[in-house]
Amino acid sequence: SNIIIPNSVTEIDYSAFRECSSLTNITIPNSVTSIGSNAFWKCSLLANITIPNSVTSIGSNAFSYCSSIK
Repeated sequence: SNIIIPNSVTEIDYSAFRECSSLTNITIPNSVTSIGSNAFWKCSLLANITIPNSVTSIGSNAFSYCSSIK
């Protein structure tokens, strides 16, 4: 499945998408400035993610066990 985060979002919080096993693609807008710890932990099918330059903080283990990221 795909997720498009709206421009009104400024932060992806702690464990927001943790263990979303069907998540394959996510689009993060320029409005996001931080990605919390474990935000995408164990999203094993997540293959495509673009992190915009606006993101200045990525928490620990945000992408741990994301074995499909290219």
